[in-house]
Amino acid sequence: MISRRDVVTAGVLGTLTGAAIDADAAPAAQDDAEVRRALGQIQNQLVRLGSTLEEGLVGPAVVHGGFLADIRNKFSVHLRSAGKFPDFLEIGTDVFYAVYDWHVRHNQQIQITRISEQRFAIQWMFTQLVVRFEVESKFIGIPFDRG
Repeated sequence: MISRRDVVTAGVLGTLTGAAIDADAAPAAQDDAEVRRALGQIQNQLVRLGSTLEEGLVGPAVVHGGFLADIRNKFSVHLRSAGKFPDFLEIGTDVFYAVYDWHVRHNQQIQITRISEQRFAIQWMFTQLVVRFEVESKFIGIPFDRG
């Protein structure tokens, strides 16, 4: 009987190595250059596979760059100067979508409120992120408090 591990391992390894080196058609004494080229192709495929999996599984990162890291940095500056998280922060549409996607990816409740007829805000952490559609889509403003 063939185990599940043998089937999965054989399938993955067979796919990766079968495209690069055809064992039946290969002569007995291969050049080192051909072997290096084939191994380089396998390595490139593995790197691409790893980056695709990381993008799909990790998604928008809070720590490793992106809009959410920029927002956290602004929150930290405000926290050090005011002793509390800001009440509001104005953002562009791309930043809004990144925050929205973060909520969906992490199964967090999405709290969107309408401030006026043309303004709405999404809550992230302790702050209302006010969406400004008329500014650049990657805009992140300066955090501020009420009054």
